Amino acid sequence: MRYVLIGVLVALGAGCKYNKETVPASRAPVDVRVPNQQKVVALATEQAVEALDLSKLQGKSVAIELTGVFPHSEEDLLAYVRAQVEAKLARSGARVIAQPPVLVVPGAENAATRPGGGSVGALTLADPPDVRLLVGVSWGGIDIRDKVTTDEPLLTKQIGLAAGGLIAATLLVVISDSSFRQTFAVLGGAGTIAGSALWYKKKSPFPHVVTLYGRMRIVAQAVPTKEGTAFTTEGTGESKIVTDDRNPEGFMVVR
Repeated sequence: MRYVLIGVLVALGAGCKYNKETVPASRAPVDVRVPNQQKVVALATEQAVEALDLSKLQGKSVAIELTGVFPHSEEDLLAYVRAQVEAKLARSGARVIAQPPVLVVPGAENAATRPGGGSVGALTLADPPDVRLLVGVSWGGIDIRDKVTTDEPLLTKQIGLAAGGLIAATLLVVISDSSFRQTFAVLGGAGTIAGSALWYKKKSPFPHVVTLYGRMRIVAQAVPTKEGTAFTTEGTGESKIVTDDRNPEGFMVVR
Protein backbone atom coordinates (compact mmCIF):
# COMPACT_ATOMS: atom_id res chain seq x y z
CA MET A 1 0.00 0.00 0.00
CA ARG A 2 2.88 2.36 0.78
CA TYR A 3 4.40 1.88 -2.67
CA VAL A 4 1.00 2.40 -4.27
CA LEU A 5 0.57 5.71 -2.42
CA ILE A 6 4.07 6.81 -3.44
CA GLY A 7 3.27 5.97 -7.03
CA VAL A 8 0.04 7.97 -6.90
CA LEU A 9 1.83 11.01 -5.42
CA VAL A 10 4.54 10.83 -8.08
CA ALA A 11 1.91 10.64 -10.79
CA LEU A 12 0.04 13.60 -9.35
CA GLY A 13 3.25 15.62 -9.09
CA ALA A 14 4.15 14.82 -12.66
CA GLY A 15 0.70 15.98 -13.79
CA CYS A 16 0.90 19.34 -11.98
CA LYS A 17 1.58 22.39 -14.12
CA TYR A 18 3.14 25.67 -13.10
CA ASN A 19 0.57 28.46 -13.32
CA LYS A 20 2.09 31.51 -14.94
CA GLU A 21 1.25 34.95 -13.63
CA THR A 22 -0.26 37.08 -16.37
CA VAL A 23 -1.99 40.42 -16.77
CA PRO A 24 -5.29 41.22 -18.48
CA ALA A 25 -4.95 42.60 -21.98
CA SER A 26 -8.01 44.80 -21.58
CA ARG A 27 -7.89 48.45 -22.59
CA ALA A 28 -11.17 49.25 -20.82
CA PRO A 29 -11.08 50.99 -17.43
CA VAL A 30 -11.55 48.66 -14.49
CA ASP A 31 -12.82 49.30 -10.98
CA VAL A 32 -10.28 47.04 -9.27
CA ARG A 33 -6.81 46.62 -10.71
CA VAL A 34 -5.03 43.28 -10.52
CA PRO A 35 -1.64 43.09 -8.72
CA ASN A 36 0.51 43.50 -11.83
CA GLN A 37 -1.43 46.61 -12.87
CA GLN A 38 -1.03 48.01 -9.37
CA LYS A 39 2.67 47.14 -9.45
CA VAL A 40 3.52 49.23 -12.53
CA VAL A 41 1.61 52.25 -11.21
CA ALA A 42 3.19 51.97 -7.76
CA LEU A 43 6.71 51.71 -9.18
CA ALA A 44 6.15 54.70 -11.48
CA THR A 45 4.71 56.73 -8.58
CA GLU A 46 7.66 55.95 -6.33
CA GLN A 47 10.12 56.98 -9.04
CA ALA A 48 8.28 60.25 -9.74
CA VAL A 49 8.10 61.19 -6.06
CA GLU A 50 11.75 60.29 -5.49
CA ALA A 51 12.72 62.65 -8.34
CA LEU A 52 11.12 65.64 -6.58
CA ASP A 53 13.68 68.05 -5.09
CA LEU A 54 12.23 69.03 -1.70
CA SER A 55 15.50 69.79 0.05
CA LYS A 56 14.61 73.49 0.32
CA LEU A 57 11.78 72.60 2.68
CA GLN A 58 14.05 71.20 5.36
CA GLY A 59 13.02 72.44 8.78
CA LYS A 60 9.77 73.99 7.54
CA SER A 61 6.19 73.00 8.26
CA VAL A 62 4.39 71.92 5.09
CA ALA A 63 0.74 71.29 4.25
CA ILE A 64 0.02 69.26 1.12
CA GLU A 65 -2.78 70.09 -1.32
CA LEU A 66 -3.18 67.32 -3.88
CA THR A 67 -4.97 67.45 -7.22
CA GLY A 68 -5.11 65.32 -10.36
CA VAL A 69 -6.42 65.79 -13.89
CA PHE A 70 -7.37 62.16 -14.48
CA PRO A 71 -10.48 60.25 -13.34
CA HIS A 72 -9.17 58.59 -10.21
CA SER A 73 -10.87 58.73 -6.85
CA GLU A 74 -9.27 60.00 -3.68
CA GLU A 75 -9.14 56.44 -2.41
CA ASP A 76 -7.44 55.10 -5.52
CA LEU A 77 -4.21 56.70 -6.75
CA LEU A 78 -4.22 60.18 -5.22
CA ALA A 79 -4.16 58.83 -1.67
CA TYR A 80 -1.12 56.71 -2.53
CA VAL A 81 0.62 59.72 -4.08
CA ARG A 82 -0.08 61.78 -0.96
CA ALA A 83 1.46 59.12 1.28
CA GLN A 84 4.58 58.92 -0.88
CA VAL A 85 5.01 62.72 -0.99
CA GLU A 86 4.57 63.01 2.79
CA ALA A 87 7.22 60.32 3.30
CA LYS A 88 9.55 62.15 0.90
CA LEU A 89 9.03 65.40 2.82
CA ALA A 90 9.79 63.69 6.11
CA ARG A 91 13.01 62.25 4.68
CA SER A 92 13.92 65.74 3.44
CA GLY A 93 13.66 67.15 6.97
CA ALA A 94 10.31 68.92 6.65
CA ARG A 95 7.52 68.83 9.22
CA VAL A 96 4.35 67.57 7.54
CA ILE A 97 1.03 68.97 8.68
CA ALA A 98 -1.76 66.63 7.69
CA GLN A 99 -4.53 69.15 8.47
CA PRO A 100 -4.28 72.82 9.48
CA PRO A 101 -4.63 73.04 13.27
CA VAL A 102 -7.45 75.06 14.79
CA LEU A 103 -8.03 76.86 18.07
CA VAL A 104 -11.31 77.43 19.84
CA VAL A 105 -11.43 81.04 21.04
CA PRO A 106 -14.12 81.42 23.71
CA GLY A 107 -16.14 84.61 23.66
CA ALA A 108 -14.93 85.81 20.26
CA GLU A 109 -16.98 88.52 18.54
CA ASN A 110 -17.91 86.24 15.67
CA ALA A 111 -18.80 83.38 17.96
CA ALA A 112 -21.90 81.43 17.20
CA THR A 113 -24.69 81.83 19.71
CA ARG A 114 -26.58 78.93 21.13
CA PRO A 115 -30.39 79.01 21.26
CA GLY A 116 -30.11 79.53 25.03
CA GLY A 117 -27.86 82.55 24.61
CA GLY A 118 -24.33 81.23 25.44
CA SER A 119 -21.40 81.72 23.10
CA VAL A 120 -19.57 78.60 21.95
CA GLY A 121 -16.40 80.20 20.59
CA ALA A 122 -14.93 80.55 17.13
CA LEU A 123 -12.57 78.39 15.08
CA THR A 124 -9.42 80.18 13.95
CA LEU A 125 -6.18 78.95 12.42
CA ALA A 126 -3.29 78.51 14.82
CA ASP A 127 0.27 78.61 13.55
CA PRO A 128 -0.36 78.11 9.80
CA PRO A 129 2.19 76.03 7.90
CA ASP A 130 5.26 77.74 6.49
CA VAL A 131 4.62 76.36 3.02
CA ARG A 132 1.66 75.15 1.00
CA LEU A 133 2.86 72.36 -1.27
CA LEU A 134 0.56 72.15 -4.28
CA VAL A 135 1.08 68.64 -5.66
CA GLY A 136 -0.47 68.06 -9.07
CA VAL A 137 -0.55 64.72 -10.85
CA SER A 138 -0.32 65.85 -14.47
CA TRP A 139 -0.87 62.36 -15.82
CA GLY A 140 -0.68 58.88 -14.45
CA GLY A 141 -1.99 55.41 -15.12
CA ILE A 142 -1.45 52.40 -17.36
CA ASP A 143 -0.89 52.04 -21.09
CA ILE A 144 -1.14 48.65 -22.80
CA ARG A 145 0.66 47.46 -25.92
CA ASP A 146 -0.18 44.13 -27.54
CA LYS A 147 2.43 42.91 -30.01
CA VAL A 148 2.15 39.72 -32.09
CA THR A 149 5.44 37.92 -32.73
CA THR A 150 6.37 34.88 -34.81
CA ASP A 151 8.10 31.82 -33.42
CA GLU A 152 9.71 30.75 -36.69
CA PRO A 153 11.29 27.47 -35.47
CA LEU A 154 7.95 26.30 -34.03
CA LEU A 155 6.04 27.36 -37.15
CA THR A 156 8.54 25.51 -39.36
CA LYS A 157 8.14 22.33 -37.32
CA GLN A 158 4.35 22.46 -37.44
CA ILE A 159 4.26 23.11 -41.18
CA GLY A 160 6.91 20.44 -41.74
CA LEU A 161 4.87 17.86 -39.82
CA ALA A 162 1.72 18.54 -41.82
CA ALA A 163 3.51 18.74 -45.17
CA GLY A 164 5.60 15.66 -44.43
CA GLY A 165 2.52 13.61 -43.53
CA LEU A 166 0.72 14.77 -46.67
CA ILE A 167 3.68 13.97 -48.96
CA ALA A 168 4.31 10.60 -47.34
CA ALA A 169 0.65 9.63 -47.62
CA THR A 170 0.55 10.66 -51.30
CA LEU A 171 3.67 8.62 -52.13
CA LEU A 172 2.36 5.54 -50.33
CA VAL A 173 -0.93 5.76 -52.19
CA VAL A 174 0.89 6.00 -55.53
CA ILE A 175 3.33 3.15 -55.00
CA SER A 176 1.01 0.80 -53.10
CA ASP A 177 -0.69 -2.01 -55.00
CA SER A 178 -3.05 -2.83 -52.17
CA SER A 179 -6.21 -0.98 -51.27
CA PHE A 180 -5.57 -1.74 -47.60
CA ARG A 181 -2.17 -0.06 -47.75
CA GLN A 182 -3.61 2.88 -49.60
CA THR A 183 -6.35 3.28 -47.00
CA PHE A 184 -3.76 3.00 -44.23
CA ALA A 185 -1.62 5.65 -45.94
CA VAL A 186 -4.57 8.02 -46.27
CA LEU A 187 -5.52 7.55 -42.61
CA GLY A 188 -1.90 8.02 -41.54
CA GLY A 189 -1.59 11.23 -43.54
CA ALA A 190 -4.86 12.55 -42.16
CA GLY A 191 -3.74 11.70 -38.64
CA THR A 192 -0.44 13.54 -39.14
CA ILE A 193 -2.23 16.66 -40.43
CA ALA A 194 -4.72 16.50 -37.54
CA GLY A 195 -1.85 16.15 -35.07
CA SER A 196 -0.16 19.21 -36.56
CA ALA A 197 -3.43 21.17 -36.29
CA LEU A 198 -3.84 20.18 -32.62
CA TRP A 199 -0.22 21.18 -31.95
CA TYR A 200 -0.89 24.56 -33.59
CA LYS A 201 -4.02 25.05 -31.48
CA LYS A 202 -2.28 24.11 -28.23
CA LYS A 203 0.83 26.20 -28.87
CA SER A 204 0.44 28.96 -31.40
CA PRO A 205 3.56 30.05 -33.31
CA PHE A 206 2.20 33.61 -33.16
CA PRO A 207 2.35 34.44 -29.44
CA HIS A 208 1.11 37.76 -28.08
CA VAL A 209 3.54 39.83 -26.04
CA VAL A 210 1.54 42.20 -23.83
CA THR A 211 3.37 45.10 -22.20
CA LEU A 212 1.90 47.14 -19.37
CA TYR A 213 3.40 50.63 -19.00
CA GLY A 214 2.94 52.47 -15.71
CA ARG A 215 3.59 56.19 -16.14
CA MET A 216 3.46 59.09 -13.72
CA ARG A 217 4.29 62.81 -13.78
CA ILE A 218 4.06 64.89 -10.61
CA VAL A 219 4.55 68.66 -10.36
CA ALA A 220 4.98 70.14 -6.87
CA GLN A 221 4.76 73.90 -6.33
CA ALA A 222 5.94 75.23 -2.98
CA VAL A 223 4.08 78.41 -2.01
CA PRO A 224 5.32 80.18 1.17
CA THR A 225 2.58 81.47 3.46
CA LYS A 226 4.82 83.92 5.31
CA GLU A 227 8.11 84.76 3.66
CA GLY A 228 10.38 83.10 1.15
CA THR A 229 10.45 82.36 -2.54
CA ALA A 230 8.15 79.95 -4.31
CA PHE A 231 9.68 77.21 -6.39
CA THR A 232 8.55 74.31 -8.56
CA THR A 233 9.93 70.81 -8.84
CA GLU A 234 8.72 67.89 -10.91
CA GLY A 235 9.36 64.19 -11.23
CA THR A 236 8.43 61.49 -13.70
CA GLY A 237 8.48 57.73 -13.42
CA GLU A 238 7.91 54.78 -15.69
CA SER A 239 7.92 51.03 -15.25
CA LYS A 240 6.67 48.16 -17.33
CA ILE A 241 5.76 44.52 -17.15
CA VAL A 242 6.22 42.34 -20.21
CA THR A 243 4.14 39.19 -20.41
CA ASP A 244 5.37 36.47 -22.76
CA ASP A 245 4.28 32.84 -22.83
CA ARG A 246 7.83 31.88 -23.77
CA ASN A 247 9.08 33.27 -20.46
CA PRO A 248 9.06 30.55 -17.75
CA GLU A 249 7.46 32.93 -15.23
CA GLY A 250 5.08 34.38 -17.79
CA PHE A 251 6.10 37.97 -17.11
CA MET A 252 9.11 40.21 -16.58
CA VAL A 253 9.26 43.44 -14.58
CA VAL A 254 11.38 46.19 -16.13
CA ARG A 255 12.10 49.33 -14.10
